[in-house]
Amino acid sequence: MQTMFEKLDAAAAKMNSLACVGLDPTPERVPIDDIAAFNRAIVDATKDVVSAFKLQFAYYEAMGIEGMKLLEKTIQYIRDVAPDHVVIGDGKRGDILMTATAYATAMFEMWDVDIATIYAYQGSDTVEPFLQYPGRGVYIVCRTTNPSSRDIQDLVIAGTDGRTQVFDRVAELADRWAGTENVGLVVGATFPDDLRSLRSRHPEPHFLIPGVGAQKADPEETARAGANEKGGGFVINSSRGIIYASRNPENFDFEARRAAALLRDQINDALKPNGLSPQTVSLE
Repeated sequence: MQTMFEKLDAAAAKMNSLACVGLDPTPERVPIDDIAAFNRAIVDATKDVVSAFKLQFAYYEAMGIEGMKLLEKTIQYIRDVAPDHVVIGDGKRGDILMTATAYATAMFEMWDVDIATIYAYQGSDTVEPFLQYPGRGVYIVCRTTNPSSRDIQDLVIAGTDGRTQVFDRVAELADRWAGTENVGLVVGATFPDDLRSLRSRHPEPHFLIPGVGAQKADPEETARAGANEKGGGFVINSSRGIIYASRNPENFDFEARRAAALLRDQINDALKPNGLSPQTVSLE
């Protein structure tokens, strides 16, 4: 059976894109009254220049029951119009075994996402229920983009002579839990040295890399730091930088496509020495 990350790599190759769009709408920022229509327009406009869509559950939960219905409709719409693309459910779930089992059931059986983001700070029983779904995947939160992540993630693990920090240990455990078949890592672009270091020590896992776009990390530097030896093994997500590229109700979808295509081309340009050939898509 094809693993989920093999499917994601196949989608990236087909679309010639290692870019991912984050569908994270907030009512006060969406330029039209119908958020469902907004999501559909963004998907339609960008699906030929990206390989994945990521939905941060918090934005939908904040809208209550109607937000949950919107989440369901958006996932189904992606399945209908972009069946080869990967859907990432960004819920960052994490809890003890029984609760983690319920979370895994919800993410993979109810919401039908391809890859779920999870925390592993409570140990292996937080992760194991998510590994019981062949053909699905998880991204374990490893190095996050926020400045205060250093408060915990930079702490040095006792007994390692100062060589291993908390985020290093998370990456090491991720390798042990499932090889690389269905476990990847969330590694933020806002700490490029850490991203580069993690890739050099962990050449196999797939990386989900947030932090470009609104958080201002450099896409080309990020692509070079996150790529494996084959020039892939990652997707770079941009949410606000794409979906809010324009607040004009007349052209927000056009500008979202332009922003997504630019991100795709920046990534491909950065990886040219690794043999990838960027493809220019008309914006007319």
